[in-house]
Amino acid sequence: MVALVGLVTLVFLIQQTEATRQQAEEAASQVTASRLDGIYEQLLTWDQFWSSTENKRLNLLARQADDYDEIKDPEEREQLYSTNVWFLDYFDYVYTTLPGLLRGCVPEDGHLVLRGSPEESQVCDEWVAWSQTIYNAFIYDKPLCQTLNDAPEIYERKFVGAIRDSRACRPNAGRSSGSMH
Repeated sequence: MVALVGLVTLVFLIQQTEATRQQAEEAASQVTASRLDGIYEQLLTWDQFWSSTENKRLNLLARQADDYDEIKDPEEREQLYSTNVWFLDYFDYVYTTLPGLLRGCVPEDGHLVLRGSPEESQVCDEWVAWSQTIYNAFIYDKPLCQTLNDAPEIYERKFVGAIRDSRACRPNAGRSSGSMH
């Protein structure tokens, strides 16, 4: 009888342990989903900012200027610089946060995997989408590249390397005499 009670207790403990493990996994998944939602919300804010009619001129400057020196209006230059610092901080945060949220998706060296590359099928779609988003931000906003190249020590080394390795920024971006900091 004691053996039977011990066996029932053991089975009960195993079931409780398994239930607790499943609850912990579900909670971790919910936290991950919540953090990803927060990152996506910021990306939507970024998209809304650039597509806003209020920021039409700023968007035009970001896409047409090769560096801050080309922007003659000091207020516009400072506004674009401030905006780019915010976005650069955001992308640095995204880049350093995603490996923990997309477990097993991000290449160990952290390089960006772009759509149409031979590696695309070897990593998760989420990493390809984020890689492409980060890459596009830099390829279409040369002053953003200048902001990064003027102060790379502020940002995660792997992030800076991933941007450079992606060739989203031309090598001399940020080497103008009118650096913004």
